[in-house]
Amino acid sequence: MSTRNPEFQRQIWLNWHPSLLAWSLGLTLLLLALPLALSSAEELPDSLKNTAITGLWLASCLYGSILAGRSLTEEATHNTWDWQRLSALSPWQMAWGKLLGAALPAWLYVLWFAAAIAGIYSIWHFEGLGLNAAHVIGMAMLWGLGAQAWAMNAVLMSWGQQDLPANRKRVVFLPLLLLSFMSGPIFDGTYGAVFNHDADAVNWWGMEVGSLGVVYLTGGLVLGLGLLGLWRLLCTRLDVRTLPWAWPLGIVLSGFVLSGVQHADALTLLTKTGWIAVLATVYIALQHMDQHLRAWRQVQWSASQGRWREMLEALPLWPVSLLLGMLISIAALLIPASDEISSSQVLGRFSILIHLQLLRDCLLLTGFALLAGKLKSPMLSFVIAWLILNIVAPLLAYGIADFSGAMLLQPVLAVRFFIDAIEPLSPWQQYAPWASLGLQTLLVLGWVLHIFKDRVLGFAQDHSAAKV
Repeated sequence: MSTRNPEFQRQIWLNWHPSLLAWSLGLTLLLLALPLALSSAEELPDSLKNTAITGLWLASCLYGSILAGRSLTEEATHNTWDWQRLSALSPWQMAWGKLLGAALPAWLYVLWFAAAIAGIYSIWHFEGLGLNAAHVIGMAMLWGLGAQAWAMNAVLMSWGQQDLPANRKRVVFLPLLLLSFMSGPIFDGTYGAVFNHDADAVNWWGMEVGSLGVVYLTGGLVLGLGLLGLWRLLCTRLDVRTLPWAWPLGIVLSGFVLSGVQHADALTLLTKTGWIAVLATVYIALQHMDQHLRAWRQVQWSASQGRWREMLEALPLWPVSLLLGMLISIAALLIPASDEISSSQVLGRFSILIHLQLLRDCLLLTGFALLAGKLKSPMLSFVIAWLILNIVAPLLAYGIADFSGAMLLQPVLAVRFFIDAIEPLSPWQQYAPWASLGLQTLLVLGWVLHIFKDRVLGFAQDHSAAKV
């Protein structure tokens, strides 16, 4: 690693000194001495084991994440990022060099706590949980690398367009949180299988992987998505060409891993992947709103020059996620209906309507994003417009014309109530939401095209005239 990765060698040179070895070992021994002094003879094995495991996870996940994120922050504050951009360093080399080199102090603590856990498990045999020392250490290292990758993503996402910290709070851990909480059955089943001997066996796509297998699968997914996002952000910051299919690959991979624990069929795979695409669309549209104007100008310039791959690379990611989710929802509708999945067919049509409304809202966001420089806060303007369109106006329509009026302004909410209806729906109730949402989308699209003509095409014309 040190001979093939200059960034890892640089980080070792910056972070390693002999006193670090003695200091980390001394502090680890001091922490492990606490249960020796405070616990009784009967409680000593469990107290010592819990202290070592807690220290292992804190070192790999918390302390390692702080060090990995700080290494990128120091690049900006010390004005060394331009040198990184001019070097021959690849995004993968920088990512792994910082993950393993910048977090070296944390990995030393991981080493000492892992050695302590191995010694504790060799002296006392803990049969209750069915976990050996290798699994305890392996899970901590896997999830620690994933947390460190997401911490580096957090720093890069908080930077402005000038590669400097923008001092703004970002919901950068939202994908990780959504991955954790949207798949409740996965973690419920895993927890029950690990800590409850009466729990059912855990299967993944028909294979009995056990609870530990699911923990490793989800940990690998967290690490894989973190590395994929980190690689793409580093490509952007280092002016390296990216792969247009990297983002949809992450969405499909997430759906494949998460859907395999439940029913493990095609409909579950499409449903999970479709909802992940919806959440990814919302997140990436809000996260990169301040970059939309620059991105669409780059898309227009690349298209005018016939550079189609560069156009795809510069394209904002929310249309990619939205298109993927729409295609998946349509594919779910093509699955032959049966008594077991007839309700899923209705939910499939509801999912398509959600994608159409999301298209309208993302177009609205794009319109305000293209007005950057003319509006003091495009994000605040979008939030106000979204609240009026989706909450205030439907409530006023409901007060004036009851449910029929609200249905015209908020079709998705109306259709969701109609799904639970017992009586057959009238043609008006079936087709009015679609027509209303289509009209709203066309109006917003016309407004965005008008702004696009001025802020993107007009900018290109002015730039060409200035060059002449």
